[in-house]
This record gives sequence, structure tokens and C-alpha cells, in this order.
Amino acid sequence: MSARQVSRRIFQKAAMEAANAPEVECKPLRANVYVENQRSLVALVRTDDRERGIAEALRLIGGIVPAIENLEEGHVLVKPNCNSHDPFPASTHPDTVKFVVKLLIEAGLQREQIVIGDMSGPAWLPTEVTMKKNGILDVAREFGVGVVFFEIEEWVWVKPKEASSWSEGFRIAKKVYDASRIISLPCLKTHQFGGIFTLSLKNSVGLMNPADRTILHKKPGYRIAEINLAYTTDLIVLDGLECFVSGGPAHGKQMTSGVVVAGSDRVAVDTVGVAILKFHKAEGIADVKVKDHEQLKRAAEIGVGRIDGNMIALKPSNLTNDGKFDDIVTFVKHQL
Repeated sequence: MSARQVSRRIFQKAAMEAANAPEVECKPLRANVYVENQRSLVALVRTDDRERGIAEALRLIGGIVPAIENLEEGHVLVKPNCNSHDPFPASTHPDTVKFVVKLLIEAGLQREQIVIGDMSGPAWLPTEVTMKKNGILDVAREFGVGVVFFEIEEWVWVKPKEASSWSEGFRIAKKVYDASRIISLPCLKTHQFGGIFTLSLKNSVGLMNPADRTILHKKPGYRIAEINLAYTTDLIVLDGLECFVSGGPAHGKQMTSGVVVAGSDRVAVDTVGVAILKFHKAEGIADVKVKDHEQLKRAAEIGVGRIDGNMIALKPSNLTNDGKFDDIVTFVKHQL
């Protein structure tokens, strides 16, 4: 049996096993703890050193502790982008996962409280193999933290009230539903098959059941946005040291963008991310106003986050003394 046939069989099995998933009440979104004067904080850091850039981005918004503060029980789910086994920026860089897990442990979390989880796309299942190939499984083993592959996990059925394009609701991994906190580690890239770009909002696709993923691209902007009503991101660390400006999600034209973006507001973070892709003249983005992208507009409409520049507190920092960064910041602010 070919690798593609194996992936397809796993995909179908996960879909069938979720047919009788129990319906659960959709939990309300947790409040954004990274705010300044009621505006969503978003850090934008220019760096050529991944760890230093992430550390600076977190410093600008208040550190990692607010994301996990008052955590009395349950687990913290770290959600990378493991859609395929292709290297960064197709997948979240394992060093990003490693540094964030290290910071969580240093902040006081026990290893058993941390779980790394995702589900690969239908052509790259099983996720365990994907995580082996992209190095993320090694990170989990190095730190002794949990790791889950959603295709072999339990599922629950949710029906968010505002998810009008999902009239019957959709299924998400129970491990996601049960998480006390969620930290999202998306990439910065275009997506040629649906949604135009894949940042933190589209990182949600990896937590939903294959049975529902099959219709995702029939109305991608709306459906991607509305998946985000099913869970909360307590922190987003978007590693944009490299990005795809065409193609994607697994392969594309790659550029050095040299940035890290961080916050908790998915819409605000993605609005900044899309503006950066627009600065780099990304395909499908260069000629469109950032706020006109359906994925962002719909997510803002239903209360997932903020798209209005007046409600986003951008915190830039240049760690490289690169004069071009001033141009990027000016451009991003104009787009907001």
C-alpha cells in the first residue's frame, strides 16, 4: 500500500469514527489577556535569531505568564502547524516549539500539563510520521511532554451560534475542547488551495475532523473564520523568519521576512501577518486591501478578534538595525 493510500485510509477511518461524536456546548471565548488600554497587543519584531526574536516579542506584550496564569487544572495545548512534513515555513520550526515549551516549564508548568497536538493534512497522515519528519516529535520527547495526534483521539460536535456557514456544526478533537489554555504556533505563508493565506486563523483546521474538512474549501473564508469560535487562543507566536509568498501550504516561493509576531488576538495577529505578506507582494494578497480579505472580515464580525487599527496596539522592535524594518512597520501601520 502506498503512503498516499495509507493516509487516505487513516483520514476515512477518523471521519467514520466521529460519526457519533457527542454534541457538547460550545465554550465562550476566553478574554484576551494581552491588551493595552482595551486594545489588542501585537508585537512585531525584526530578528535573525529565532529565540531572541520570540523572547523580545513576548517581552513587548507582557511575557508568557499571562497566558497560563491562574491555571489550576487541566492541560495547556501547544498547537503547531504540522499540515505536512515539509520543513519550515511549511511547518512550524521545531526550534520554535522547543523554545516555547522551555518557557512554559520555566514559568512553572509541570511537564505533564503540556501537550503538543495537531493533525496533518489528508496527504500526510499519520501525524506521528509527520512530526517525526519535521522534528517536533523529538521536541516532545526531549522535554518529556505529552503529544497527541488528533486523528486517533476522541471527537466532540460543536455548534457555535455565529457559525452560519456550518449550519450543522462541526467536530473538533476532544483534547482541544478540554484544554485549559491553547498556544498557537502558526507559520507565515500563502495557501494556493483555499483561504489565500494560512496564519493563526487557519491553524484551526488541524483540530477539526476529516469529515468536516472535506467541505472546508467550498466557502473557505467564512468557514475558516467560524472554526475559531470553537476554541480560544491564549497566546500566538507566529514565526515569520521565512515565509511563502506564493504556493503553499507545503511548497511555495520562499522569502526571508525576518519577523516574529505575537499576541493573543487571532484577527489582529493575522491582520499584521497579512500586511507583511502584502509588503512582500505575496500572490493573491498584494493587490487586495488587508481588511477586505474574507477570512479576516468574517472573524472580526463574529467577535473572534479585532481588525480595526484603532483597536490594535502594535509594538515594533528591531533587533537587527535593519533599515528596511522601518519601511515594514510604516507599511503595516498604514494597512491597519
